[in-house]
Amino acid sequence: MSETIYLSGISQETWRAVIETLGAGGWSVRKGGGLGFSWAVVERSGIRIDMEYDAWQDGEMAFAKTDRSTITNDLPAQLVLELKIDLTSP
Repeated sequence: MSETIYLSGISQETWRAVIETLGAGGWSVRKGGGLGFSWAVVERSGIRIDMEYDAWQDGEMAFAKTDRSTITNDLPAQLVLELKIDLTSP
């Protein structure tokens, strides 16, 4: 089983931008939630990103480390920087 990358402290603007960017790029997006909490599952070709946003704790996302390069290649460089995804570790 692959190691998982967990990202937290994601602003609402960045959290939404990830979903919108990947959705526009052909990823399937399922989302829901309520007043103070939202969730999204973004998938493509067997790759899955689980996302949650809590108005009091900011956003989180998790995905398999083996999928990191595919995900970061589908996001603008500015979003990758805002997410603080470590691209240097193997």
